[in-house]
Order: sequence, then C-alpha cells, then structure tokens
Amino acid sequence: MANSAKIVFLISFLIGLVWFAQKISWVIELIIISLLIVYILYPITEYLKEKRKVSHLFAVIVTFICFMIIILTMIGLVIPVFQKELQDIANDLPEYISQIQYFIEEAANYLMAFNLGPEIMNSILNFSTNLQPVLEEIASFSVSIISSFLDVFFILFIVFYLLYDFRNIRQMLIRILPNPYRTIGEDIIGIVDRNFGNYIRGNIIRCTIVGLLTGFVLFAVGMPYSFLLGIIAGLLNIILYIGPYIAAVPALILSFSPHTPSPVIVILIYLIVQIIDGVLLSPLLLGQAVKLKPITVIISLLIGQQLAGILGMILSTPVAGIIRSLLEYFDRKREKAR
Repeated sequence: MANSAKIVFLISFLIGLVWFAQKISWVIELIIISLLIVYILYPITEYLKEKRKVSHLFAVIVTFICFMIIILTMIGLVIPVFQKELQDIANDLPEYISQIQYFIEEAANYLMAFNLGPEIMNSILNFSTNLQPVLEEIASFSVSIISSFLDVFFILFIVFYLLYDFRNIRQMLIRILPNPYRTIGEDIIGIVDRNFGNYIRGNIIRCTIVGLLTGFVLFAVGMPYSFLLGIIAGLLNIILYIGPYIAAVPALILSFSPHTPSPVIVILIYLIVQIIDGVLLSPLLLGQAVKLKPITVIISLLIGQQLAGILGMILSTPVAGIIRSLLEYFDRKREKAR
C-alpha cells in the first residue's frame, strides 16, 4: 500500500512539474537564450581576470559593455538594410508570384505529356497560389522578431547577472552534491563546458562566416536581396545538415525570375559555400560536436524540434554531444574500476 502511494505521488509530482514547466516556458526560453550568450562571453571575462588581473566586477562590466557595443553596432548597420529589403520584397512579391506562376504553367504544360494524375497536376498549378501566404507569413514573422524589444531587455538583464554569478552557480551545483560525487560533478560540468560552450562559440563564428560569404557572393553575381539571403543562410546554418538546404530555397525561387542569376549559378554558390563549411569551418570550429554521426544529428534535430521548436533544434546537437561524452566518461570510469 505504501509503495502504491509513493508511485501515485511520484506520477502526480511529474505531471505537476511538466504543467509548471509549460506555464513558465517563456521564462525558460529567456534563461536558455541568456545562457547561450553567457557561454559566448564567459571566456572574455576569464581572460580579463586571469591575463589582465582586473577585478571580477570590472571584467564583467567591460565584457558586457563590449557585447552591447557590438549589438548596437549590428542593429545600426543591419536593421535598416534588413527592413529595406523586406519592404522591397513586399512590394515586388506580386510580380515574383506572377513570374513563378508563369514558370509553373510552362512546366505543367511540359509535364502533361507524361500523363500525370489530375491531383498531381492540380497541386503543381496551385503551388504558387499556396506560396504567397507562406512568404507573407515569413515576412510577418521576421518583422515580429525585430519588434520583440521586451524580450531583448529581459535577456540583457539576465545575461549581466548570470555572467556575474556564473562561476558561483557552477560551484554551488558542485557543493550541493555529496562529497563522494563532487569530483564526478566537476568532471561532468567540464564535459558540458567543452561540448556546449565550444559548440556555441564555434557555431556563432561559423554561421557568421557562412552568412557573410553567401551574401557577398550573391551580391557579386547580381542577386537581389543578397543581404537578406545572407542573413537567412547564416541563421539557418545553425541547424546542421538541414538548415543550409532550407536557406537555399528562397534564393532558388528568386532565381527563376528575370534579371537574376540562373538557378544553376545559385545552386553552385550554395553548394560551394557548404563544401567550404563542411570541409574547413565545421571541423575547425565545432570540434567534437561534428564527430557525431549524421543520422545521430538528424534524429537529435527532429527530437529537439518536437520538444522546443527552433530553440530545440539549435540545442539538440550540443546536447547529443554532451550525452555521447558522458557515456564515454562513465565507460572509462567502469574500465578503471575493474
């Protein structure tokens, strides 16, 4: 009877915990995003303290001010161009839709010779009609991201105090463990730091290079909205394996209209950039994370998307790397214990 009561209590507790987590999901997302930023900035704070021999508070303030300067500079340079290109897309959207419609009708006339089923032919002919609300929704979503100033304020607030207390929080997590497990706790935190911190920092640099390179090459070949396409390529490149293909879709659609490079050139540009990323940038900047098998990364991405959307997809790869490293760590511990 006592065991049954314990099981009921445990199930009730877990259900309540899930319910509570769903209720505060917005807060959890803000904390996770803030933690990602802290992992990027924390090495700068440690460098100032250890190499420049400054106080902890001064190192945190200098790091945070540099971070704010970079953010404000990017906002001042990027947002006006970003908004202009979004406005241009909104203005040119009917023309692009009509051009795509013409191309699809030509392709449908060609495919008529193959006697495809009426359902397939109707889907092809209605593709451009269904495409317009999707593109408008993407543009609306992009504008809503820019306007989320309240979230940005909370994130900056959390980042400053989390950066200040980051080492103390880690030490507190170790101190609450029983004495025999504190060494293991330190090792686990070290594993999380190496996988999570290095992955996030490396991915920021990698995606920035990919975005700049994509935008510059598209601009050089005369592609319209090259700045916006470069931003999309950089952002979606965070999602390993899948993101680059999604990023190429808008550029490929635009390439079917007049006064743009041909689809072949656009495809070659994205392929070359991804070869550079896969051969040089990812192994150099992501380190251990890219040693995961592709199928492991893809399954992790799908699970992350189902659990937490875009944020889950971003976190899925480093989390998978952490799990792999923990399994290897405890396997070595077992080998030594024999």
